[in-house]
Amino acid sequence: MKRRITVALTLVVSSVLTAALAGCNAGTTGTGKGGTKTVGLIRFSGSDVYANSALDAIASYGKSKGWKVTEVDANGSVDSANTALTNLATKGVDAIAISVFPTDALASGVASAQSAGIPVANWGGGLGPGVPIAADVSIGEPMAKRVVNDLGSTGALLALGYRPGLPCQRREKALDDAVAKTDIKVDAQQITIPGQVESADKATQAWAQAHPKGGKLAVWACFDDPATGAAAALQQLGRTDVSTYGLNGTAEALSLVKSGKLTATEWIDGPSQGREIAQLLEKYWAAPDDFKPVEIDGNYKIIDKSNVDAFLAEHPELRK
Repeated sequence: MKRRITVALTLVVSSVLTAALAGCNAGTTGTGKGGTKTVGLIRFSGSDVYANSALDAIASYGKSKGWKVTEVDANGSVDSANTALTNLATKGVDAIAISVFPTDALASGVASAQSAGIPVANWGGGLGPGVPIAADVSIGEPMAKRVVNDLGSTGALLALGYRPGLPCQRREKALDDAVAKTDIKVDAQQITIPGQVESADKATQAWAQAHPKGGKLAVWACFDDPATGAAAALQQLGRTDVSTYGLNGTAEALSLVKSGKLTATEWIDGPSQGREIAQLLEKYWAAPDDFKPVEIDGNYKIIDKSNVDAFLAEHPELRK
C-alpha cells in the first residue's frame, strides 16, 4: 500500500527550541557540526524482533556513513529507558533513537536530551517536545477490518494487547472501533514483556478451554510475538477451529502463515522506516533551525495463505 508522511506543524516551536539548545551545546554534542557522529540506540526489548529490525536498520545505515553506534536494551522497562536517555545525553551523543515507548512516558529522559541539544527519534512512540522525528507503526485498521470480516461480525474474539507500547495502544483502538458496531464478544487480555510468547500461550489456552468448538472464534494479537504464542497454544490443544491474527510480518509469523498455523499477519516495513529515520537525522544535523517535526508512516500488506509464497519470493530476507 502507498505510504504517507505526516508533518506535525504544531511542534515547530519545540523543534526551534531544541535547535537553539543545540547551538548552546554544540561544543559538547557536535550536533549539526562535521566530524564523526555518535548515535545512541535504545531498544524496547532485546526479544522484540520486529522493533529491533527497525533500529538495526538505523545502525546499519549509520555504520555505512561512519557513525559510531552505542546500544542499550531497556528490557521493556520505561524507567530503564528514561535512565538510558539521560545517560546517553550525559555522554554527549549526537542523536538518540528509541523504539515503542510512548514519548509522553519518556518525559524525564527526553528532557535531559533536549537540554543537551540532542534530538530524539522515536520509532513507534510518537512525536513530542524534544522528539522531532517519529515513525507511526500502528497501521491497525486494515487487520482490524480483516478480523471483523472473517468473523462475519459475530462470534468471540480474544484480544491480546500491550498497553505500555504506543503501537499496541493504537492498534487496540483500531480493533475496538472495528468491533464496536458488531455482535462480536471481545475478551481483552494484556500480555507481558519480556515473556510475550509465553504469556500469550497461557492466555490463549485458558480462553480456548472456556470457548469449546462451535461458532466463530478468533485470537487477535497486537503484534506477532504473542500471535505465535497463541498459535502454539491452539496447536497444543488440537484446535483448528480458531482463526489467529498478528501484526508486523516477522519471519516467524510468516512461516506460521505458510504452514497454516497462523491465519494472517500484517507486514509493515519497519526496516525502511528505520533507514528513513537515519536520513532524517542527517537532515536535522544539517539544518536544525529549519527542521520541522515529522512522523513517517510506512508500507504495509496483509499476508495470508493466498499470497504468502509470492510475498516471501519478493522478500527472501523474511524466510525462516
